[in-house]
Amino acid sequence: MPDWLTQADREEAFYILNQCLTPKQMREVLDRDIERLVVRTENPKGLYNSRIPDTHLAAFLLDLTGTDLLQNRELRLRLVKSLSEDLIVSLATWNGDTLPRNLRDRTEQIVNRKWVAGKQWPRYFAGSLGFPKIFAGIAGSPTGPAIEEIEPHVPLPELHDYQQDLLAQVQTVLDAPPGKNRAILSLPTGAGKTRTVVESILTWWNRDETTKPYIIWIAQSDELCEQAVEAFREVWIDKGGKGARKTLRIFRCWGNHKALPEAYADGVVVASIQKLYETIQNDIGKEELERVAEDTAVVLIDEAHHALAPSYTDVLKTFGIIFERNALSAIPLLGLTATPYRGIAAEENRDLARRFHSKLLIPNDLGNDPIRVLRERGILSYVDHQILDTRCNFTLTDIEEQRFKELHRLPDSFLRRVGQDPQRNALLLKTLLDLPADWPVLCFGCSVEHASALAVLLRRRGRSAALITGETRRATRRYLIEEFRNGHLQILCNYGVLTTGFDAPKIRAVIIARPTTSVVIYEQMIGRGMRGPVNGGTEECMVVDLADNIARFQEQMAYKRMEELWQ
Repeated sequence: MPDWLTQADREEAFYILNQCLTPKQMREVLDRDIERLVVRTENPKGLYNSRIPDTHLAAFLLDLTGTDLLQNRELRLRLVKSLSEDLIVSLATWNGDTLPRNLRDRTEQIVNRKWVAGKQWPRYFAGSLGFPKIFAGIAGSPTGPAIEEIEPHVPLPELHDYQQDLLAQVQTVLDAPPGKNRAILSLPTGAGKTRTVVESILTWWNRDETTKPYIIWIAQSDELCEQAVEAFREVWIDKGGKGARKTLRIFRCWGNHKALPEAYADGVVVASIQKLYETIQNDIGKEELERVAEDTAVVLIDEAHHALAPSYTDVLKTFGIIFERNALSAIPLLGLTATPYRGIAAEENRDLARRFHSKLLIPNDLGNDPIRVLRERGILSYVDHQILDTRCNFTLTDIEEQRFKELHRLPDSFLRRVGQDPQRNALLLKTLLDLPADWPVLCFGCSVEHASALAVLLRRRGRSAALITGETRRATRRYLIEEFRNGHLQILCNYGVLTTGFDAPKIRAVIIARPTTSVVIYEQMIGRGMRGPVNGGTEECMVVDLADNIARFQEQMAYKRMEELWQ
C-alpha cells in the first residue's frame, strides 16, 4: 500500500482536474460549508470572502477528499462529460456491457455503475482518466469475517501485578451464586482493562468443559466490537488451547454481520447493543437470542456506564438478567469502564450501581491514587495540560439552553456554531502547526464539517493530516489509522469516532477543540494519549483544551473537573 497521497499522486491528479474541469464545474461539487470555514480561518481579520480562488480549486478538492476523490458521483459525471467520444465508448462498454445509443445514456451508464473502492471498475475508471491507482480507493471489507477460528501460538507480555489481582477478583464474581455474580471492573484508560477482562473470562471459561459454551460481549460501537475481537484473538493465540477447548470461534454480530452460534457450537459472540436490540424486535430474532441465552456462560458490557439505557434493559432481559429489586440471575454480568458512575446524576449513579450489585472491582495495590502510581510505574504517561484561552464569546439560545438542561450536554447546533468561528479556528490552526512535525497528534473537532476543515487547513500548510468521521469507510479508516501508527500521517482529525476502540500508543498530543461537559467523553478522548512507555507509549503527552466564554451557561467544562489528571 503506497504512502498517504504522495506528492507525485497529488500533482498528477491536480493536472487532470485542471485539464478536464472548469473552475465553475469544480465549484459545483465542493462542500460550500467547509470551503467557507477554510477561507474565513485563513483570513480571520479580513473581509468575509468565502470562496477559494479559482486557481486553488483543484488542490482544495484533493485536500478535502484525499483518496476518495472519485467516489463523488457528481464529480465523475463532470469528468466523463469532458472526455473524448472514444474514451466514453470504452468506459461504457467495460466488462462487456452493451453500448447505449446516445451520449447521455452512455454517460449515465458510466457514472451509475456501482463504485466499490479499490475494485476492478474503480481501478479501470481511474486509470483510463490518468489518475494514479490510489484514487480508485482503498480496497478492503468494511469489517472482518462473520466467524473466525483462531489457533494459539504467539505469546503476550505477562499481566502486571494489578491486572493479576483484578483477574482473580473477576473469576471470584464469575464463580459466585446468583445475587453476587455481578460487578463493574474499573481501571484508568490506558491501564489494560480489556486485556485483563478478556484473559480473566477466557481462563475461567476454558478450565472446565462443563462451563456453558457462549461468552457474550456487548459494546456500544463497531469500533469497540472490533477492538474486543482483536483482544480475544491475541489472548487466545497466547493462552488458548490449554484447557477443555482448543479452537476459539468468534461470532461478529454488528454492522453488516449477524453471526450467532448454531446449535452445539461454542465461542465468543461480540455484538453491538444496536444489533442485539434490533434482533429482539421480532419473534424469530428474539427466539434465536433466547436459544443462545440458554447456553450463555457470562455476559459482559463494555463501556458499562451506558448500561442504564432501555435497549440494554430489554436485551439483558432476553438473557434472563433482570434488574427488578431482589431479582436473581443465573448468568454472571460484568461491566467494564474507566468511568464508573461518573458524569451522570446521583440517582442514575445509584441505579447503575444496583444493576451490578453495587460491586466495583479495582486493584488492591494501587491505593487511592491509581493514576499517580501507574505513572510512576511507566504504565500511564504524564500529562502536560495546557489551556488555550480563545477569548471567543458564545451564547446559548433559549432552545439550546433548554436542550442542555434536558440532555446534560451541549447541543450539536451550538458545537457547530463554535466550530465556525474564524478567530478561534485560526488560533487552533496555529496551535497545531506550532507542534513538532514529528509528533503524532489526535484532534477532536466540534463537528464533522469542523474536523474536515481542520484537515484541509493542515494539508494546505504542508502537514500530513487525515479526516475520520462516522461516514469514513471501515477499510479506509483502518488504513488511515495504520498510516498514523506508522508515522506516515502526523495528525488525525475526527469528530466522535476515535474516543473509544482506537489505540495508537505513541500519540504525543491530544487537542480537544470541542467543548464538552461530559467527564466520560472527555476521559475517553484524552485516554487515547495516556499509554506510558511500559505499554509502548510515551513518557509524556500534551493535552490542549480550548477555553471559551459561554453566556447563559452555569456548568463546568469537563477538563475543570479532572484536576487529578493534571497533578
